[in-house]
This record gives sequence, structure tokens and C-alpha cells, in this order.
Amino acid sequence: MDSYLNESHIDENSPLYFSSPAQTNHIEWTFEENKLFENAIAECKLDSPDLFQTIASKVPGKTIQQIKEHYEALVEDIEMIESGCVPLPDYKTTNNDRDLSVSTHQQRRKGVPWTKEEHEKFLLGLDMFGKGDWRSISRNCVLSKTPTQVASHAQKYFIRLEKSSAASKSATSTAMATLHSDH
Repeated sequence: MDSYLNESHIDENSPLYFSSPAQTNHIEWTFEENKLFENAIAECKLDSPDLFQTIASKVPGKTIQQIKEHYEALVEDIEMIESGCVPLPDYKTTNNDRDLSVSTHQQRRKGVPWTKEEHEKFLLGLDMFGKGDWRSISRNCVLSKTPTQVASHAQKYFIRLEKSSAASKSATSTAMATLHSDH
């Protein structure tokens, strides 16, 4: 696999392609740019061949190369956290979350379904911090989930909303057609 990744047939627009660190320049990202970047990731299919172009179209002022570098840094951060190289912070809790904070580290594992309470806290966080600020929602509202898990949940949630909206529109138009055909 490594030899495959190193071969020259990987297109520079492929999500598997990253430039070497020697080619990169450190570019500062504002809070707003990060929020747009995170929103775009949550809304995109990560295996899309035009992933970086799609994200770049949603983050004004950033080049495709800057998007690739920022994405690579995010992937590296996630790998470091998931491998245990970076300890998870001990987030401050409110009185309502005291019993949850005791087992926070145990609950932060892959494949743990979201509880109704976690989803409700997610919705509150969405109202408080807005779409895309997954880190704040994780740190302040859904303490049992990582920002990546919150972003993934958000992506699925918005897809479900979209499908539900499309289904209700379809049902309404079917009902209207039935009404009109009766007359």
C-alpha cells in the first residue's frame, strides 16, 4: 500500500494526495474560516474525488492547496488523539453532568450509539454555537463525544432532516394530486 501511495499515478486532486511538509507554508485560519471548513467537511462525502475543490468553494479566500494542508493537519490531529498520543482534556462540567464526567474517558470510544439525552444536548449546542462549531458543542454540551463524533452526528442529522423534508413534500404533492383527481 505504501508503495502505491508513493507512486506518481496519484492525482494531486485525490484526497490521498498531500504535498510534502517542505512545500507547505503555515497559513493562519480565522475562527470563521475554521467554522466554514468544518461545516464543509460535515456536509461532504469524504471519499468524493472533488472533496478539496468542494470544500474550497465553501471557504472563500483559501486555495485548494491550503484546504488540502488544513485537512491533512486535521487528520494528523485526529490520528494523534485516537492513538492516545494526546491526552483528552478533562472538560469542566456543570452540576447536571457530574456523574457523566466520571466516565467520560470510558464513553469516548468508537461505535457507541448516541442517547436521547446526548442528542438533545447536541441540539442545544447547535442553537448555542451554530452549525460547524463542533469543538464547542463537544466541550460544552455533549461532553461524552469528541468534536469528530459531533461532526459525524451532525452530518447524519442534517441528511435525515433533508430526507424527512423531501418525504413530507412528496407526501403533500401526492395528497394534492389525489384531491385534484377526485374532482
